[in-house]
Amino acid sequence: MIVDQIRQRLSKGFQPFVIRLSDGRELPVPQRDFIALHPRVVVVIDREGISHSINPLHIVSINDPTPVA
Repeated sequence: MIVDQIRQRLSKGFQPFVIRLSDGRELPVPQRDFIALHPRVVVVIDREGISHSINPLHIVSINDPTPVA
């Protein structure tokens, strides 16, 4: 389950990651404080302070952030 994969990333020494959604959006998670988990919903706060409630079924992948050149 994707929530378990996210939980694993959070339990290790935290490294920023990006959640990619089925509609193509990508939500960066730069710090632990920007995400909350529940088996039925994942909440991500973006840089503008807007919360995004996501059904885990819409999470396509969890990736490392693309380095900024």
